[in-house]
Amino acid sequence: MKFLGSILIFSGILLLAFTSLLIYQRQSPERLSFTNIEKLKSQSVKKADNPNRIIIEKIGVDLPIIASEIRDNNWPTSSTGISYLTTSSAPGSVGNSVLYGHNWQSILGNLYKINPGDEIKIRNADDQILRFVVTTTQVVDKTQSSVLNNTEDSRITLYTCTGFLDQKRLVVTAHLI
Repeated sequence: MKFLGSILIFSGILLLAFTSLLIYQRQSPERLSFTNIEKLKSQSVKKADNPNRIIIEKIGVDLPIIASEIRDNNWPTSSTGISYLTTSSAPGSVGNSVLYGHNWQSILGNLYKINPGDEIKIRNADDQILRFVVTTTQVVDKTQSSVLNNTEDSRITLYTCTGFLDQKRLVVTAHLI
């Protein structure tokens, strides 16, 4: 009996440690990062009005957009909205506008329900609504940062974490209508 009790106590301690690790990972600011981003950090893009709100009616998203900049490979995230990577193009201008957020239910937890043909609206600082139509959805590894590269068209790339322990990225690409 004593041996069984020791095994149960040891198993409980291991489960607590694993749970603590999962909670830490869930709150980590590095969760939404991509690797191999040197080109993205040095990208030079023309700035226009910064976005301030994203609306995706299909999944009930109506959230503020917060300007963010990668510093020391840290991708700042918001617990109340969507982050806009300021080194990417502004939505509506030529190039790839990168937006990202946590896969929490209150933010982008339902992003997996988006399909090609669905609409994403971005409101800019002038209260102008820009409409984008989803063209692709894909799950990529966090090393596949090419999905964030600048482009010759007007698009947004919206992504969140997915997969086991959030090791993958769910990427939604939408083009300006």
